[in-house]
Amino acid sequence: MRILAILPLIALSGTAHALTLEQSVAEALNKNPRLLQKYARFEAKYRDKRTAFSEYLPQIRLYAAYGYENVTNNSGNAVDTEMDRRELGLKISQMLFDGFKTSSDVARLDYEMRADQQSLVSEAENIGLEVSQVYLDLIKAQEIVKLQQKNVVDHQNILKDIQSRKSKGLSSDADVAQVQARLTTAQSGLLAAKNNQFDLEANYYDLVGSYPDNLMIPKPDANYLPTDLKQAIDLAVTSHPEVSAANLDINAASKQIERDKSGYWPKLALELDVNDNENIGGFEGPDDDARIMLTMSYDLYNGGRTNAKTEASKWRYQEATAVRDNTLRQVTEGTKLAWNAYTFVGEQKNFYQQNVDFASQAQQGYDKQFDLGRRSLLDVLDSKIELFVARRNYLNAAFDERKASYRLINATGKLVEALRVDTPEAWRLEDDKE
Repeated sequence: MRILAILPLIALSGTAHALTLEQSVAEALNKNPRLLQKYARFEAKYRDKRTAFSEYLPQIRLYAAYGYENVTNNSGNAVDTEMDRRELGLKISQMLFDGFKTSSDVARLDYEMRADQQSLVSEAENIGLEVSQVYLDLIKAQEIVKLQQKNVVDHQNILKDIQSRKSKGLSSDADVAQVQARLTTAQSGLLAAKNNQFDLEANYYDLVGSYPDNLMIPKPDANYLPTDLKQAIDLAVTSHPEVSAANLDINAASKQIERDKSGYWPKLALELDVNDNENIGGFEGPDDDARIMLTMSYDLYNGGRTNAKTEASKWRYQEATAVRDNTLRQVTEGTKLAWNAYTFVGEQKNFYQQNVDFASQAQQGYDKQFDLGRRSLLDVLDSKIELFVARRNYLNAAFDERKASYRLINATGKLVEALRVDTPEAWRLEDDKE
């Protein structure tokens, strides 16, 4: 089942919620102010497009006026009147041709609106990755705390044993002091691990809006993981929303050039003008007229404004092209880095797994040798510490591999889709909803 990003509001007092990664991402997308900012920009651009489209439609203007008029001369004739003047007029105009200004403007704003939509999707991808990273870091932190607690217990047990042996004259004060020093280090490590866990819980709350509980280790969808670097880069440059947004910005800049060139063309309009006036110009009585006219206006010279605006638009087009090229570089570089992390961390995890296996065998062997009197308690403690470090390294590598998987999917622009999180209908364009 797909998870809708707009969820019912949940009380956000200190209550903990058992949320999967998918649900956590959906919650974050529903509340994050960065997304609300992007969405507001997208909606504003949609209204801008509708404003430009209004130029295609008839413009209807009603004019009315009433007041006092005193006339002493009118067209060279002596007139001395004082009357109440009334004006009432209706003007309807229909644009027929404006040098492709309106069509270019509508197309430009449509491209800009679609670019803002892609930026909104890209922000959702980035927030989804942030939630994924902190979600996995939090589970890892919880496991590290458990591992640190076991390490402290092991040190405490060894300390009890060695204190017992000292009382029997089988160990020295130096041995006891050494174990006590190692115990304090282990206890300090436990406190640091708990502090890190609490920090991550705060980060999770900042992103999701609720405190986590009973987190479950997520598994990335293998269908969204590229099989090689070339496939990963191809997916990124064709699917990443930032690349799509940059291409749309180039199209918008091209339409801006066409819009600014409209000044080179004449303007044609059809106008209907009807007036119902009374007591105008010092003459008592009605003064009515009506006319329908085809009008044309053409700027023969406007101080070079059209040339300057067109040249500026061409430079904005070059800017948009450079931004697109830079975006492609960044997306490609990010994909390579994500692929390298995914590949090498996976290999590293295998070595850490072997390290855990060997350290576990060594620790068991030391226990047996201690029972036979061939190893000291400090030797046993050293083997337990080595096993603890091996397990901690493996935990880090295992979770880093999962984080790298989600980072790689994000690099291709498919993380929200891979998590089965539906974006709200309001984020989509009309043709996307069909």
